[in-house]
Amino acid sequence: MRALGIDPIHDTQKTFRTLCAVLSNPGTIEQHSVTPVDHAVVVTLVDHELQAQIDDEKLQKELDAQGRYEDADVREADIIHTRGVPSWDIRDIPRGTLLEPSDGATVIYRVETLTTISSHSAVESDNIHQDAVGDDTSITVVTIDGPGVPTKTGRTVAIGLPPEELDRIATAQSTYPRGVDVIITTAESMLAIPRSASISRVTIEHAQSTVTDGSVRERESEAR
Repeated sequence: MRALGIDPIHDTQKTFRTLCAVLSNPGTIEQHSVTPVDHAVVVTLVDHELQAQIDDEKLQKELDAQGRYEDADVREADIIHTRGVPSWDIRDIPRGTLLEPSDGATVIYRVETLTTISSHSAVESDNIHQDAVGDDTSITVVTIDGPGVPTKTGRTVAIGLPPEELDRIATAQSTYPRGVDVIITTAESMLAIPRSASISRVTIEHAQSTVTDGSVRERESEAR
């Protein structure tokens, strides 16, 4: 893995800890020092017992040289990596079974944008859409809910994928306990949408209302 600039022991251990953190706190964006993060995640998760579909020739070759890459169709793969919008449909990816939901695949997206829609950005900005998304239709604002997420507000984030792809992810996550674990990364950060979480697209007005109301509740709680 050193050809990728990733230490096979220390860096994968660090990446595993970050993965545990984001999977336990869906929608939380974590910065990660092992970059590019999608490479670090794939190297950490793929082993010789798993089938994979990887959208990165350099990564494929390095894993293959280590005897760790068994190429598979996405409908059979355990670990799936894509840069941006894939050519396949995530709704066709294995979601496990009711008896073995953990057999569902893990899908790793590499995107250019991951942004938390925070109370600060909503309060300080006259136009949250311009701040978080601008005119880029390839960025979508979603709310993530489920275990590990604040029940009253959820977590609202801007993700560098078009609305249609987020809708497909939402469908793939709609059959809990079956589903897929989704890891979304930029070059330097990651968030997770595990199979136990749900996502929904939100209007900018709804996102602003949600984060502002959440900020008010936090201040009221502190005052008490």
